[in-house]
Amino acid sequence: MSRARRSFKLRLSSAGVDVLIDSHCHLIRVTRTLIAWGTTLHVAVEHLSTVPTREIVARLKAQSLERLGGAEEHHVGASHRLREIATDIAERVQHDAPGARPPHLGAIYLLALQQVTEADKTALLLAFDRVLQAGARAPARRE
Repeated sequence: MSRARRSFKLRLSSAGVDVLIDSHCHLIRVTRTLIAWGTTLHVAVEHLSTVPTREIVARLKAQSLERLGGAEEHHVGASHRLREIATDIAERVQHDAPGARPPHLGAIYLLALQQVTEADKTALLLAFDRVLQAGARAPARRE
């Protein structure tokens, strides 16, 4: 049975590409397996969904996410569920900060990637398991 997938576009600066690479390599080290770029994004957003909303709001205000966004387009494949999770986070932020503009999904993706290297290893492994259960491309089995 085929799982529903789509391509997610990340518009990154050189600094944003560095954050993506750092997050991806960090997750590979934590999971001890090779994973797809889209799985990295999905795990990052899944983990961010467990962070208290007030903390996300503070990070969105404090982080200089603008420097991570740019003209370079990178497409990563992930489950449709990724967009749902990111949208839920954006809605939580809008609810907790009603006077502020709701964050773009791109900002959610960037913040999620940015916090991966700071996240607790156990929390990342739990997010990775949830992503696999939700239909992410499973890593190749080791023999």
